[in-house]
Amino acid sequence: MPLDEAMARVVNGTRLMMGEFVGVAEPAKCIEWMLEKRVRDLTLITVTPGLKGGFLMGRLFEQGQISELISTHVATSDESSEAYLQGNLKVRQFFPMGTWAEKVRAGAVGLGGILVPVGISILDQPGIFPDLEEPKQKLTLNGREYFVEEALRAQVSIIKGWRADPLGNVEFRHTSLQNQRDIAMAGDFTIAEVNEIVPVGTIPPDRVGCPGPFVQAVVQGHSLEEQHELYRNHWIKIGRLAPVAR
Repeated sequence: MPLDEAMARVVNGTRLMMGEFVGVAEPAKCIEWMLEKRVRDLTLITVTPGLKGGFLMGRLFEQGQISELISTHVATSDESSEAYLQGNLKVRQFFPMGTWAEKVRAGAVGLGGILVPVGISILDQPGIFPDLEEPKQKLTLNGREYFVEEALRAQVSIIKGWRADPLGNVEFRHTSLQNQRDIAMAGDFTIAEVNEIVPVGTIPPDRVGCPGPFVQAVVQGHSLEEQHELYRNHWIKIGRLAPVAR
């Protein structure tokens, strides 16, 4: 599907879920589209707010396009930290990474929520989350106390894969294997951005990380070589790689 047609679902006020891990597997073309179109007031559900140094997702915070973040923390990018500290980004609460992933999984499989013991007597302390409208809900089961964590879903989910076929079967590489299938399943409309679109049957069945029924649009992203160059240049910029001698 053409990028403009797929991304037309992302409008001002969209609740958006995106796959990534501290910058790894960010859907670059989709983010570049959002930066260009300046869609605003987005609620972003993602495991981290991206990579520091003005990289892709971080620029969405820099341009003030994200109004609320539902994540595990806010400090992996300078831009998200600044938006939060300046009061321009609502963060009702943070979640431990496993809790966040389970909340997404619950949304993916149709559960209303999950019971989580992690953080009892810590995350429920008065004043720890000043933007939270009411105390975190708890219950006791078999003598143990749990938080009742609501499932997470989104109007639009965007995942990033290596290859996909026109039916939406997606193959991932390395770190991008992390819970992107759940993110796809937790979206009302899911876009898969990939490095390469291949004919049906090219991807071995045991390599399909997200089956086609959970994907409504496949869009062409940067080639793998272009993606490597994009990341290499940024990692050199922020000092994580030494410049390549010419």
